Amino acid sequence: MDLTQHARIDFLGCPVDRVSVPEAVKWVHQAAREGKPRRIAVVNANKLFLMGRDARLKAIVQQSDLIVPEWAVVWGARRLGLSGVCHSGGLLISKALIPFAAETGLRVFFFGGTPDVVEALVQRVTTAQPRLEVAGYHHGYVGDAVGLAEVRRLISDARPDVLLVAMGSPAQEYWICDHAQPLGVPVSMGVGGSFDVLSNRKKDTPQWARGRGLEWLYRTVQSPRTHAKRYLVTNTWFLWQVFKARLVRNH
Repeated sequence: MDLTQHARIDFLGCPVDRVSVPEAVKWVHQAAREGKPRRIAVVNANKLFLMGRDARLKAIVQQSDLIVPEWAVVWGARRLGLSGVCHSGGLLISKALIPFAAETGLRVFFFGGTPDVVEALVQRVTTAQPRLEVAGYHHGYVGDAVGLAEVRRLISDARPDVLLVAMGSPAQEYWICDHAQPLGVPVSMGVGGSFDVLSNRKKDTPQWARGRGLEWLYRTVQSPRTHAKRYLVTNTWFLWQVFKARLVRNH
């Protein structure tokens, strides 16, 4: 796969790559072999909502080397007649990447989550994939300069091929933009709350919701205080943006 030329579409002003999960994993492998620092950004309804209010986040996402969509973007693209967009995102790519990394020798660094979550994650993935080489890991609670310097030192010394950052948006995008290239990490990706699922601290989306645009409903039922307001605002905004774009397209 050519790392410089993607079959991109423009969706609501944001570039999105037409890549499947297996293709994204192959992209990671090739990028890691080349060694030049590259960034993967994940876009969904909430990310697009934030980008509309955060010029820095918008620029970071738009300048990323690979931009992969979650289900809402796939649904919206289909409504606008944009074909070939595949549901992927941070969790699905991470789940496919970990066994692939174990097979091919890619070294992964996990950064983010609470101390107990990231430790449980590393224990779980290394138990499931004994050949996986974990370059290192650190929790995401590094609010002061001393803690940040320690994380940078760990990553610099570890020299991972892939850095997965689970800090939520826009914090993870800011961090990757500021630090991944100076540290020389070949592939960096923000994965949101994926560590909670990968560590088995939270249940994965069930089959009835996965890939059907109902992940938001499942998450809201799980944690209504955390998700209800966010999804009410962002989903309403997103539907309106798709509706407006469709009106323009049809006239």
